[in-house]
Amino acid sequence: MNQGILQDWGANAGNIRSRVILVLFRLAQWFYRLPADWRWLGFPYLAFYEVFIGWVLGIELNHKASIGPGLKLFHGTALVIHGGSVIGSHCTLRHCTTIGMKSSPDDVPLIGDHVDVGCNSVIIGRIKIGDGAVIGAGSVVVKDVPAGAVVVGNPARQVHSGPSARPA
Repeated sequence: MNQGILQDWGANAGNIRSRVILVLFRLAQWFYRLPADWRWLGFPYLAFYEVFIGWVLGIELNHKASIGPGLKLFHGTALVIHGGSVIGSHCTLRHCTTIGMKSSPDDVPLIGDHVDVGCNSVIIGRIKIGDGAVIGAGSVVVKDVPAGAVVVGNPARQVHSGPSARPA
């Protein structure tokens, strides 16, 4: 947990709101992952987390989601992440982004490492977003995106491909 918090903290340098959100998120994950006999100890904190993050800040960052360390949030407003989603390490999410299911709780995205998601994007369904991919602002992604690709539009279409879509 400490490593995830430290990497999140570093990725969000200068953005105190994102830092607070991610520290609260990692703490909620820690309480949720306690053994079943001890999980009741975290219930008050999880209730606080849901109210503060969801109602006060307007973010649905489900503590059940699997999110790697180094997550970078820009603004975070209107962010929705389904509890079954899997997001790799060092990803960037911008405001008004939805990552969620299509029709059943198992239909959730698997997002690789170093993925950059533009604002107002929607990523839904059982799809895979490859490492280093870039999702353009306003894109609706319902099909797999290869590693290093850049996709834009509604529905999202690939406009660039390669092992590294973004310069290092």
